[in-house]
Amino acid sequence: MSKSSEQGSMKGLGAKYGSTVRKRYGRIMGNLKKTRRCPSCGSTRFRRTSAGIWACSTCQFKIAGEAYSI
Repeated sequence: MSKSSEQGSMKGLGAKYGSTVRKRYGRIMGNLKKTRRCPSCGSTRFRRTSAGIWACSTCQFKIAGEAYSI
């Protein structure tokens, strides 16, 4: 895989980590960074603030969930 074809969150991982680890990392980071809607106000500014804590910056709604997804 050439450096120009690497995309997104897997850009910093080289060949030394192996394909399985890179694929797993890509799935986790893709799920973590995707756009989510706030269950309270419906805004798309609902993001993870720390491991297991998800918050909306619009309405200040907070919820505890899984580390990488809700």
